Amino acid sequence: MDNKSVVFQILLTLGAFLIGSSVIALPQSIDRLFYSDPYYVVEQQIYERAQRHAIYSFIIANLATPDFDPFKYLPPSDQADLLAMLPDKTYTREVIVEFVMTRMSDNNRTDTALMTMWKNKKDSLQRIVTLGK
Repeated sequence: MDNKSVVFQILLTLGAFLIGSSVIALPQSIDRLFYSDPYYVVEQQIYERAQRHAIYSFIIANLATPDFDPFKYLPPSDQADLLAMLPDKTYTREVIVEFVMTRMSDNNRTDTALMTMWKNKKDSLQRIVTLGK
């Protein structure tokens, strides 16, 4: 038996002992082993950002359509923000385009940051599972 096998057997035995003696508590579900509460929030935000991107893309793609009111397709929070920025509460298509393009850019930066966080978690788990190899 080589040294790596001996070390692995010792660690495996020690781990089984610690778990069996309740020194180490097992997670209630396998999800808790790989995820933590902040990563559930990150996952939810990634889905929300993807949905917002689809809405913004839809608005931009349909701006040339006659009788298309882009304001009603904006998420409620964006509608409130846009109206708060306008002194007379009136908007034109040009204002909507600028607003949507700005929101799309912000959304893209936030999505990139969230995906980087998710990738870092994946890389950490991969290093743990492969023992750094």
